[in-house]
Amino acid sequence: MIKERFFLYRKTFLALIVAGIFISIPWVTSDFFVLMAIRVMYFGMLTMSLTFLAGELGVVSLMQASFFGIAGYFVAILQTRYGLPFPFPPLVGIAVSLIIAGLLGMLVIRVRGIYFLMLTLVLGQLVWALASQWSSVTEGDTGIMNVYAPVLFGISMEKSKTAFYYFQLFFFAGATWFLIALRRSPFGLMLRGIRESESRMRMLGYPVSLLRYAAFVFAALVAAIGGVFFVYFMGLINPSSVSLATNVETLLAAILGGINTLAGAVLGTGILKTLDVVLSGITKRYLLFMGIMFLFVILFAPKGIIGTVRNYGRSFLSPLMRWFGLGED
Repeated sequence: MIKERFFLYRKTFLALIVAGIFISIPWVTSDFFVLMAIRVMYFGMLTMSLTFLAGELGVVSLMQASFFGIAGYFVAILQTRYGLPFPFPPLVGIAVSLIIAGLLGMLVIRVRGIYFLMLTLVLGQLVWALASQWSSVTEGDTGIMNVYAPVLFGISMEKSKTAFYYFQLFFFAGATWFLIALRRSPFGLMLRGIRESESRMRMLGYPVSLLRYAAFVFAALVAAIGGVFFVYFMGLINPSSVSLATNVETLLAAILGGINTLAGAVLGTGILKTLDVVLSGITKRYLLFMGIMFLFVILFAPKGIIGTVRNYGRSFLSPLMRWFGLGED
């Protein structure tokens, strides 16, 4: 009982610290840092969608950027060509992403392991080819430009990056809470059971295919929300947002932070996007340095930064917990 209370207090304390940091960023940092935080949040939602599937089901999807980009494309098309007011473009964009995820999900849930990775790779490339070649709708490689963030309560999200930051922070916190709630629910427990032994879960009578399907669609939802804020912030969208490079970059961010954790997804995205900006301004060979960094992470910290910190943290705290009697059952 004491041990459970200790961990509850610790998680609550950490959650309050993280919330305080995110809320205070526009007031204690520069405009550049606010812009970086916005980028980290919408790309972080994309990475979290990947880590949710990897952590709960043990599968890696290389098409999460497809749902990210599909939502963004529909926002851009409905706003620039049809003049639909907010909130209809993002709602339609997210709905279309979910419909496509539902259709493609009926295919991907039929395969396992490396075949899941390969099939999502192929489907993701099909989406990229469609975005690149259907020029009459997507404007091809040029992309769709002149997308503007909405005006809410008389405040222009386009002109005020602080307002945009808090607007996105609200949905980022909601998406994070949604995934955490799924992980802690009986649904998340069943997903982990499928990850450990799918045949056993089938023998126990659980609808394994339906559970895998639902997880895939839920992950697509979070990625689609990130795509909406991406197009509003950037003001444009092109095929690079659904490309293989974006999917691989998302996977690398997840590996860097810890592919089995949502916190690792955000941390890895933050580090990757920061290094991308900093190193690209120093050298043209910044990709080489980032590749070396990932090589060291894979060799010496295969669980990512979060997993490594947890291992060392447990080693450090275990004597203290035993001293307080918290290590006893």
